[in-house]
Amino acid sequence: MKREVEKVLKCKDIRHGYIEFKCDECNISKKVGFTCKSRFCTSCGKIYTDKWVDNMLGELINVRHRHIVFTIPEELREFFGVDRQRLKILPKCAAKAVTSWMHSLNKREEFTSGIVTVIHTFGRDLKWNPHVHMMVTEGGKGNITEWRHIKHFAYEALRKRWQKVLFDEIMNISGADKRMRALKNKLYKDNDKGFYVHAKTEIKSAKIAAKYVGRYVGRPAIAESRILHYDGKSVTYKYTRHEDNKEIIEKVHVYEFIKKLIIHIPEKNFKMIRYFGIYSRTKKDKIIL
Repeated sequence: MKREVEKVLKCKDIRHGYIEFKCDECNISKKVGFTCKSRFCTSCGKIYTDKWVDNMLGELINVRHRHIVFTIPEELREFFGVDRQRLKILPKCAAKAVTSWMHSLNKREEFTSGIVTVIHTFGRDLKWNPHVHMMVTEGGKGNITEWRHIKHFAYEALRKRWQKVLFDEIMNISGADKRMRALKNKLYKDNDKGFYVHAKTEIKSAKIAAKYVGRYVGRPAIAESRILHYDGKSVTYKYTRHEDNKEIIEKVHVYEFIKKLIIHIPEKNFKMIRYFGIYSRTKKDKIIL
């Protein structure tokens, strides 16, 4: 975390290196400081996102996609906070929930979709709130059929599958932890319909899909436009509360504000973006529609 913060502070500062451009005719020169290339940086994060979108345009199948958000109960957030390597099971389980549901539609065909996931650890209020944004094809490749369009997503089934596969992974990690077993029983009782899965936008083309999910790639925890004031001691910022879309204004000490931001910096080399199904990097076959 410290390294990432230091990189951002030095971003574009010519004291830490630069490229100099000079016009041979008028002899005017301009120094451009090196960028930090950190996703924690609002400027470099935008560049990273734009490059990712351009690369994905050549990878995505030109079919409709669906944006789905997989969430976890508040009681489970700490489990992923104490050991961030555990975050990697979230996209794995979300993909497994969708894949197993698609396979169940026709066990002979076992339709396989294309899935791109992005892990987010923050909510609008900047609190630790791990969840998964998924972009999935509306359909899949079968063992016999080249492609089948699947418009209806059974979200009730996805919720229960998401809950089960996630707890299977959590219990594998926790082992005989009595507290986790008790929490599991409680959360199954409190969430008898499964963990919340939010059905988002239907996306008509691959180009739109890449740009859409790109908004969640390399995105900093807060946009500069949401920071209203800094007086040297406190930071005032705003966010729209998810429950009622009400705009909330918060004022916190600058150290508390920094803490709210840096807890969302990923561990070094940790992959926040993952690919599954026909979008998996191990899949070599191409589908032409």
